[in-house]
Amino acid sequence: MRVLFVTGRLAEGQVRKYAESLEIEVDVVSLPVSVAALITPQMLVEHLKGVVSREKYDAIIVPGLLRGDVSAVEEQLGVPVFKGPRYACDIPLILKNFASLSKEEALDVVLARLRDEAWSKLGELTEGFHLGFTIGRVDVEPVYVGVDGPVRVLAEVVDAPELPLSKVIARTEYFLESGADMIDIGAIVGKDNSRKISDLVHVVREKFRVPVSVDSLNPAEIEAAVEAGADMVLSLDYGNFEEVKLPSDVAVTILPTNVKKGEIPRSPEERARKTLELVKEVRGAGLVKVLADPLLEPPINPGIANSLRSYFFFRDMDEVTPLLFGAGNVTEFIDADSVGVNVFLALLAQELGVAVLLTTENSVKCRGCVREVAAARKLAYMAKALSTPPKDLGVDVFVAKSKKEYFEPPDTEGMRVISEVKVDDYSPDPLGYFTIWVSHDDGRIFTLYRGVKGEMLFAGRSAEHIGKAILSEGLVGSLEHAIYLGRELEKAEVCLKLGKSYVQDVDVFGGWHE
Repeated sequence: MRVLFVTGRLAEGQVRKYAESLEIEVDVVSLPVSVAALITPQMLVEHLKGVVSREKYDAIIVPGLLRGDVSAVEEQLGVPVFKGPRYACDIPLILKNFASLSKEEALDVVLARLRDEAWSKLGELTEGFHLGFTIGRVDVEPVYVGVDGPVRVLAEVVDAPELPLSKVIARTEYFLESGADMIDIGAIVGKDNSRKISDLVHVVREKFRVPVSVDSLNPAEIEAAVEAGADMVLSLDYGNFEEVKLPSDVAVTILPTNVKKGEIPRSPEERARKTLELVKEVRGAGLVKVLADPLLEPPINPGIANSLRSYFFFRDMDEVTPLLFGAGNVTEFIDADSVGVNVFLALLAQELGVAVLLTTENSVKCRGCVREVAAARKLAYMAKALSTPPKDLGVDVFVAKSKKEYFEPPDTEGMRVISEVKVDDYSPDPLGYFTIWVSHDDGRIFTLYRGVKGEMLFAGRSAEHIGKAILSEGLVGSLEHAIYLGRELEKAEVCLKLGKSYVQDVDVFGGWHE
């Protein structure tokens, strides 16, 4: 096979490096434009017609950033033309995915869509699974849980009875958009909110048609929730299971505790044994949809390693009962970014046959946990399905770091370097000033202008769009202020995407450097 790669002047060196690493014959041609994205279909025809032929090349790969369909180019050149990836570092993907090359979309965009479609099919497919069961009673889309399936994400609305209904609905919608499969209505320890919980379960199920669980040990709250349609109960233990009467189509999670008497087994062996004994008792009472939760505990004190041993012991004694991880017990008790923690928990969950991962976003530092867990379980399940480590699968959960270098700097040898200039003097903009903040509840950046033109409030998710709206109103009177505003808006957008608190005029990573 012989392939011609087309690029612009600036990317030629990088394209040549990656193209020549392929185990095929390649040529690279650079068109007279600086940036490959400026290449047009017409330009391709003008520069390549009469130069290329079907006898010389099996295919022409053009930049993925090129706009438009290249079918017409192929017709005029007589050689198959395809869009490659948007970034040169992804050129090695071409050989393994030649059949996925498109005339309309960049290769990496096509592959991302195919991965999403494949995951959707995996998530919907239940015919191949046989070790678990579905959660979901009447009028909701059931979700399969089992040791042979992907980890399911259960997102908890913490202290739900204390929240306004609008807040519970907003949190539910946000969690589902983040990738949650099911919603948990979290009760309040020591209070009986049976009526409120009943109403919340009913409203959430009716509005979103997804399985809903209730997180309570109070028999009255559990029965009220189930009467309202709850699909799963968190949890039954030795202190309440004899009091609660449940229909057989409700899923239940079993704890090894007796919270009523303040009893929690400390040794991993005892915790696993007591969990299994209660699982058998509950099944004997007619409940068939049973999950086990030997209790995942915070690091150091009480100790996550010790609690994990109880899961391993349980799995040694019982190979088929689905398990549940309370990820919030870990992420909420670590003052560190949650991304890596959630990925590791999802990988452990997949290995152990943990079918449900319960997570929360109860604190500022845990914003985005549902999204992180939802992405991590994809990585974990794909690795399991392909029997490979969770690496080089086309799926990743990088947020602060990257897997590849997407840009190689141009040759600047011999050029004079202009060092950054520190400006101590501040000159106020005569047209006014801006106050910028981020609302994670609304998912938007807000910018308030005050000045000679009165007051104006701008809102959106994009720093670029807000900046252009401000400029269109003629609210910036100096280049210095325009640079400042652009910098702060971009910081705000980064914080919005990371779930990080934004403070105007403070370095995004300032806390880390202290």
